[in-house]
Formats: sequence, structure tokens, C-alpha cells
Amino acid sequence: MYSIGQLSKKTNISIRALRYYDEIGLLKPAKISESGYRYYSNEEINTLRHITALKELGFTLAAIKDMLSAEEHPKEQRLRVYLDFELKTIEAERKRLNEMEKLLQLAQYGLEMNGELQPEDIFLFIKAMQTPPSARSSFLPDNFTASEVEIIKQLPGLGDDQSQAMEWAKVVRMVKASLHEPPSSEISRLLAARIIELSMEWFKEDEQLISKYWSLIRPNRGEDAKVFGLSREVMDHIDCIVDWYLEHEHEQEGEGHE
Repeated sequence: MYSIGQLSKKTNISIRALRYYDEIGLLKPAKISESGYRYYSNEEINTLRHITALKELGFTLAAIKDMLSAEEHPKEQRLRVYLDFELKTIEAERKRLNEMEKLLQLAQYGLEMNGELQPEDIFLFIKAMQTPPSARSSFLPDNFTASEVEIIKQLPGLGDDQSQAMEWAKVVRMVKASLHEPPSSEISRLLAARIIELSMEWFKEDEQLISKYWSLIRPNRGEDAKVFGLSREVMDHIDCIVDWYLEHEHEQEGEGHE
């Protein structure tokens, strides 16, 4: 037999917890002496191991008491029910955390692009996350060939490695900050060169696909951006500086061959 102090040392469970288990009827001592001391046998130690294991699985003390006090067959049934419940709870929590992670990544992306985060941006992100997957996935096969879809699916996104997405956010932020700059300015030429470089890399140097994708995500005048950060004004300015850069780059190449 073990005193409550000895049991506490043997199992690394506090005396206070053992007393509480006794009070709620979860783990009764094998014997209580006339002076009130609690004593426990190997059977109680075995029960305590079950309690500790079930706690590690996430069960409440009330649920553990319910399972341990049941007869053999109902105990198995109840354990199955509790395990199923805990697994479903964990799955729901995992889904919630994944959605929260995605929302935070989007917020980080928006902050990188705009230097601030407006409440309407958050609501826009939430709305986008709530869009049914079927509605999102139909856009690609409805507008692109199978080989084009494979390229587009590999475009930078938010996930384990979002460095490329953040790079694009920085570029768009610089474009927004330089809308007043003429295409011939140094910042416009640098931005145009970087946009062309990134586009060719991400779209596997398929210029036709770049043009096709760009036209499909362009909002009509007065419409909201179809892709976060790419308003009609921003896209028009990108077209302007890229067209100017390409035209004058070819002119410089021609002069260099003369």
C-alpha cells in the first residue's frame, strides 16, 4: 500500500490533484485509516495511469470518470464515442487555425503591398476565403488550356514559401507610389524591367499566356480589382511603363548594332 505522499512521488502527480480526484469520485483510495490517511494499492496506480493517459488525449475529468465507471462493454462504446468526438474537435480546430493562418498571411501580404491595412481589406480577404472552391477552380479550365493551367497553378502564392508573393507585393507598392512618374523616369524603367523579369520567370517565358492572363484579370472601368492590389489604374500604369520600356529597349539595341 502507498500513502498519498508516496503515490504522489511515484506518479509525479501532486497531492492536491490526488485529493481532488478523491473528492469528485474519480480515484478513490483503497483504504482510509481511522486517522484519515489515504492509502492506495497497485490497482489504484493502474487506474491513475489510465487517467493520466486519457488526460493526455484531451479528455476532461468528467469524461474520464464516465468512462472508468462504466461496465466493460459500455466502457468500450463510450471510449469510442469520446475518441470520435475528440478527433472531430481537433479537425475543426485544425481547420480554424489553417484559415486563421491564411488570413494572417493575406493581411501580411496586404500590409507589404500598401504599407497599411484597412478594415475593408480584411473583409475582402475573408470574402475571398469563403468563396466556394468550385467557383475558384472553374476559372482556370474555362479560360486556359491544360498546359497553361499547370503554369498558372505554379504562380507565387501564400504558403510555406511566400517570398515570391511578397516580392510582387513590393513591386506593386512601388508602382502605386510612382503613378505620377513618366515612363521615361528611372524608377519607371527599373520597375518595368523588374515586372518583365518576374513575368517571364513565373509564366515560363510564355508571352502569349502573360498577355492572356493579364487581360482576364483586368477590371473594367469602375469595377473593383479582380486581383488584390491590381486596380484598373495600377494595371494601366504598368502597361504604360512596360510598353515604353520595351519600345525604347529595342531602339537602344538597334542603335548598339549600328
